[in-house]
Amino acid sequence: MKRKHSTLTLVCSVILAAFITFEVTYIFVDNARRKEIYGITEKYQSELDGVEAKYIAEYASLNEMYNDLPEAFKSSDLFKKLACIDLYYRTQYVGELDEDQIAYYVMNGYIYGAGDKYGSYYTADEFQTVIEDATGDTVGIGVYVTYDAINGTMEVLSVMPDSPALEAGIKAGDIITAVDGESIADLGYYGALDKIKGDIGTSVKITVVRDGVEAEHTLVRKKITTQPVTYHKYALDSRIGIIRITEFNDAVPAQFKSAVESLLADGVESLVFDMRYNPGGTLNSVVDVLDYLLPEGDITIIRDSTGEVVRTYRSGKSSIDVPMAVLVNGNTASAAELFTCALKDYEKAVVVGETTYGKGTMQRILMLPDGAGLRISTNMYDPPKSDNYEGKGITPDVVVELDESLKDKNFYKITDEEDNQLLLACRELGYEG
Repeated sequence: MKRKHSTLTLVCSVILAAFITFEVTYIFVDNARRKEIYGITEKYQSELDGVEAKYIAEYASLNEMYNDLPEAFKSSDLFKKLACIDLYYRTQYVGELDEDQIAYYVMNGYIYGAGDKYGSYYTADEFQTVIEDATGDTVGIGVYVTYDAINGTMEVLSVMPDSPALEAGIKAGDIITAVDGESIADLGYYGALDKIKGDIGTSVKITVVRDGVEAEHTLVRKKITTQPVTYHKYALDSRIGIIRITEFNDAVPAQFKSAVESLLADGVESLVFDMRYNPGGTLNSVVDVLDYLLPEGDITIIRDSTGEVVRTYRSGKSSIDVPMAVLVNGNTASAAELFTCALKDYEKAVVVGETTYGKGTMQRILMLPDGAGLRISTNMYDPPKSDNYEGKGITPDVVVELDESLKDKNFYKITDEEDNQLLLACRELGYEG
């Protein structure tokens, strides 16, 4: 779209569990940068400065924000220079100006120049997806898939309860080959993502192959709750329960507690928490989970840019007292690292796998006047007793890489019997095989 608004004004002014969960299974490090969202949902309020923050929904007049900026900001050299560049391009440039593209690169250029490696600028549409990811509620068809770039297809890994996909009879193992008549191979990853997502009540046609037979399903998109927590008994020893968390969002605490209670009631004596490829998520969700697991004491300490403590989250007296292990790798990041380090600090769990990503920096998501969003690094969060792991990661108690024969296999299709990292974790908990 070509518009003639001032770039200066613009300056001031994202799974597909919702749509199909591509990114949880495909672009992990990117998610570690995109999904660490704190203090933005209606369920929780940010208290980092010790004062309850206003909900984002309360900012009904954000377009007036620019007028409220101090004159020193309006008249800064940066704004003046940008205004001059904008003027020259509007009066002398031989090409056409794409306002959205200019805004995107200006915003991201500022973040890059500031050196905020976890910062991001979101368009209005992207910002809404970020909010959905944080809450665990989203609009879509309700399947988790893995993307096969070689064959240009997507395989269904699981189907969510009470979802359009479940109602249509779609099952794990089904191969999605087309969306609304266009092949996944032609659409590509992001094209398929855009094609499947949409508004509540609208329809999308999915072409599915099962046992060599092709079928078409017309699904009506609806609001669904993602399922970031899955669990089962260890295939080689039913005394051990395996709980995998793919990300931390507001749906996790209830799902996690239900998983633990179900496994313990079913005779499980010890637990393995699989944090491999977990990119992190909301602070409140991981704090709730750790409060459930840990004895009374600190969970995390939040510091501002000067190093001053602005908030300490603490656990209550109740805890879960069974042998535990945590599985990690280089894509275990942020909130998943806090989960890991806190259990290690309290000597509640043995950590098995590979050194983690190393992200101890905290971000806030802020709405901009035009509905876009800014992700900015504002604080450091420390584990209960250890030093902050920013840039270093967490070294496991038992270091072991995934077997070479499994590195080219889709992680979510590796069986218990094949998984050598899981095997060592279970041996730490008493499995003798």
